[in-house]
Amino acid sequence: MKIAHDYRDAGLERRDEAMLEYAEKMTLKPSEMSEKDVQKLRDVGWTDREILDIAAVTSYRNFITRMADALGVELTEDYRNLRRDYVESLMVGKRLL
Repeated sequence: MKIAHDYRDAGLERRDEAMLEYAEKMTLKPSEMSEKDVQKLRDVGWTDREILDIAAVTSYRNFITRMADALGVELTEDYRNLRRDYVESLMVGKRLL
């Protein structure tokens, strides 16, 4: 669960950490994204096809989250059976059950 709380302190390979940095910036500061961000991924070994996949998956996750927020969607009762730290890692910035 260390990765869910802070990927920077999870002992990941540099390549994976760079991917998560990219996804984080894309999520929190999308207007600041530039070719430099893409180049950072290339520099640690990601191909252009893989970078496209990273951007697509991150965009989709952000889209789904924003739609749920806009519609007032709340977590279902099923989440009560999951470990609280796991649910918290999925719901950054959201109110839990």
